[in-house]
Amino acid sequence: MNLPHKAQTEEVICQCYQVNEATIRAAIEKDNLTEIDQVTESCEAGGGCHSCHILLQLFIDEHQEKITNMENLVHDHAQKVKKRGILSRFFNKVSPNPS
Repeated sequence: MNLPHKAQTEEVICQCYQVNEATIRAAIEKDNLTEIDQVTESCEAGGGCHSCHILLQLFIDEHQEKITNMENLVHDHAQKVKKRGILSRFFNKVSPNPS
């Protein structure tokens, strides 16, 4: 899977620890991480309010080339999300747009 444009991967995903998307994806890839707790241990992302856990799981799933169901992510992690609309933005980046 191709990463989005560099400027987009520099977006801060974990607000508590100011960890950007590129750092998170690099940690997942480098150590083949499969759990959110492993990502937190590796780069601190997800160690604060847990609001970013929904995106961390999305990035883990993408790395494992799993088909990620947005409804399942929302069901499992939505109660932690403080920044509304962020998941849709990422799904729009990785999902093909129907024409």
